[in-house]
Amino acid sequence: MKSSGLRKIMIILFFCCSLPAHAVIKVGTVFFYPPFVLSLNEGFDIQLMQSLCQGLKEQCQMIPMDFNKLYTSLDKGQIDLAIGGIAISPLRKNDYIFSLPYMLSKGQFLVIQGSGINSMEDLKGAAVGVIKGDPKGGVFYNYLESNFGDFFQIQTFDDIEDIITALGNKTIKAAFLHHSTAVYWEQNGGNQFQTFGNIIPIGEGYAIMALPANAALIQRINVLLQGMEKDNAYLNLYNTYFGND
Repeated sequence: MKSSGLRKIMIILFFCCSLPAHAVIKVGTVFFYPPFVLSLNEGFDIQLMQSLCQGLKEQCQMIPMDFNKLYTSLDKGQIDLAIGGIAISPLRKNDYIFSLPYMLSKGQFLVIQGSGINSMEDLKGAAVGVIKGDPKGGVFYNYLESNFGDFFQIQTFDDIEDIITALGNKTIKAAFLHHSTAVYWEQNGGNQFQTFGNIIPIGEGYAIMALPANAALIQRINVLLQGMEKDNAYLNLYNTYFGND
């Protein structure tokens, strides 16, 4: 009886030790932020994460939410990772860890086609929209606040659809977005929008974000990202979404 009981314990211990590090990796993302997120199955960030999960040999559950909720969801342990056009910044690195950056992070203004905006002076005193970031403001918001805080009125929005609607009905005069997102709306907005001004480096690149407790998982992701770069899997995915950028 004792021998049988010992064998059962050993079998249970072996099974437990053989389980993946995360039974299900919960990945927080945004509802819609093209071209990074088009749906839960489409978009550069979504397909990148799907490839990484296959490489990890673990099941991933994508959980959509507003951008600013990604941070509180990580803090509360409701998700393990966050992805969706998240730029690395020194401020964010105080609380979170990041994978290797998988793309340069850049910003650009988007305005109404034929709005007559030809210089930054045309935006003086105007309302300019930006996606609401983390509780400390967010990389894009902080850039506007630091460089144009007294120049125009900054309005924050929960998601891309709200900010595009506000721009379309002229509640705001311009939107400050990821460069690739601005280009997307210029190309897919029914000739309603156009990019404006220079492309502006923001942050330290786009990356996958986690709490320090998940450092081992981030390290495994880094190895896979480096492998995707070497075998052209990353380049092929990049060209799918940014080939005309």
